[in-house]
Amino acid sequence: MRNVVRAGLLLGTLIEIWTAVVIGAGWHVDPRMMMMFFLVIPLQAVIVVMALRKEAPISSYGKQVVNGVALSAVAAVIVFAGSWLLTTVVFPNYFSEIRRAGETMLAKLGRTPEQIFEEMQKSSAMYDPVQNALTGAVATACTGLVVAAIAGLFLRRKA
Repeated sequence: MRNVVRAGLLLGTLIEIWTAVVIGAGWHVDPRMMMMFFLVIPLQAVIVVMALRKEAPISSYGKQVVNGVALSAVAAVIVFAGSWLLTTVVFPNYFSEIRRAGETMLAKLGRTPEQIFEEMQKSSAMYDPVQNALTGAVATACTGLVVAAIAGLFLRRKA
């Protein structure tokens, strides 16, 4: 279990470092670069698989799924706290910047000011630091579950 907790701490820390790089580089407002954030998904897959590989000799399939979820839950706590901290303290203009970028992208698509306003209203919940951080934490936990469920089929104690 120690391996699982360490891997979760590593994962959460690396996700937040990468998030800071993406925001610091301005990629979160660049339509060509904003997808760079999603490199956290393969990063998580690699860390979960590496941790499950270490646990495989002593873990059944079910235990491996639990290991992956536990690892991701540890990371999710860091992701929640880190995301909130990054978007409120380190980069306090984050939400106004992404709002502006969203409006600009919609205008380039030919949307009217009324349509832009309507679209921005639909996504307004994501401009809240707590909601945004919670979404990141839930996504981290869900990704861990999916990766562990698949990897656990191959990385488990053999009967």
